[in-house]
Amino acid sequence: MKWGTRVTALAAATVVGGLGFAGAADAAGPPVYTKYDVNGTTHVAKPNADVTLGPGLAELYTDIGPYTFYGTVTLPPVTITRAVPGVGTVRGKVTFGPGAVTGQDFGAFTATAKWPVKVSDVTVNGAPFDVGPACGTAEPVTTELASADWQLTKGGHLTSTYSIGSFANCGSATALVNAAVPGPGNTLALNLTWPPA
Repeated sequence: MKWGTRVTALAAATVVGGLGFAGAADAAGPPVYTKYDVNGTTHVAKPNADVTLGPGLAELYTDIGPYTFYGTVTLPPVTITRAVPGVGTVRGKVTFGPGAVTGQDFGAFTATAKWPVKVSDVTVNGAPFDVGPACGTAEPVTTELASADWQLTKGGHLTSTYSIGSFANCGSATALVNAAVPGPGNTLALNLTWPPA
């Protein structure tokens, strides 16, 4: 989509949103593509780890009218180091996503993102511990995202409380990873900003 067309579509979106229509409208033309810088944090409850996320990139396609959107959020891997009772110091690289996100911003912001979570480069007390190339959650992690300040032309702050399910395909380390990571009560906070740097 050319820049002028995109601006026109965004202007139309602002007018429609400002009128406060009670029902969603049909899509007005093709989806508007927007990129956002992504930074944030997640607290992983079981290892009691606060992890900085980003800088990453969100790419969203928004249907103007119904204000539905879809896209992906890509974040770089992060390293978590924690002491596991009876084992010692466990260190590993964790990759969240890319997350597939769908949602709606008509009256209120609602979104769901599904994140495959993978673990690699694991060490135990400094010694490499092979987890294989496919170690990750058996099912993608689902985050139900909320935002009180989301705007298509600016971005916003997204938050979620989520659960991490069991890991699989980690070889002999499967039990070790499942002892250290999965569980409820994890929190996620992402800040999406536009225009990207």
